Amino acid sequence: MTWKEWLRILQPAIYAREGYDPMMLIRRGPSVVLPPEPRKYPRGDTPEVAEAMANKKNKKLMEAWENECFRLKARGPMVNGLPWTEACDRVKSIIYMALGTTGRLRFHQKYPRDELHTTSLEDFFKYLEETFREVRNVTLDRINLFSRNHQPTETMEEFYGELLQMATRCDLGTEEKSIARDLFIWKVRNDEIRRKLCEEVVTPNKALDMARTWELGRQTARSGFLRWRGGQR
Repeated sequence: MTWKEWLRILQPAIYAREGYDPMMLIRRGPSVVLPPEPRKYPRGDTPEVAEAMANKKNKKLMEAWENECFRLKARGPMVNGLPWTEACDRVKSIIYMALGTTGRLRFHQKYPRDELHTTSLEDFFKYLEETFREVRNVTLDRINLFSRNHQPTETMEEFYGELLQMATRCDLGTEEKSIARDLFIWKVRNDEIRRKLCEEVVTPNKALDMARTWELGRQTARSGFLRWRGGQR
């Protein structure tokens, strides 16, 4: 499992525990959310008195707003009630501990001088991606794809889905789905459906739909035959 795949699994757990998405900390960056500027107090009917009263109230509103902005800026960026840096540190700690003993050893072998408390969350994620980057053998992935057979216990949909998933790892470009379709037709465990699928040029989705329809019809016919045979007894 790659770092990104593992992170996708861990993200919901961090969100459930901390109340924020760890990726949001990187995407959004630290920022202070300020309240909108207050609306001016409306003037009354009597020009002189109303204008003086409105100016006085507007001055108080602006002073209160400026004080609140100053307070928020002095406090710094916050995430779910926590200072931004503390929120980042909590995420780093959770992920670091979740690596396990073997994972942490592998991380420090790659980055022996890294200090977790001084490393930004963004850099920490980059280091983890480098540490756990999967070394792929595309040739082997393609061999596994082309040698994959339709198992007796697999439905048409399960087999086709597995071929599509394996094809994503083979760097096949725009031909990925077409090759998966061809392998599906070639390897499907039924000569009749293979012949039907070869009679016309079909899209990948249509190939699966035709195979599904045939499989469902076969199951329905078999169920009807078994009921008839039971009634004959």
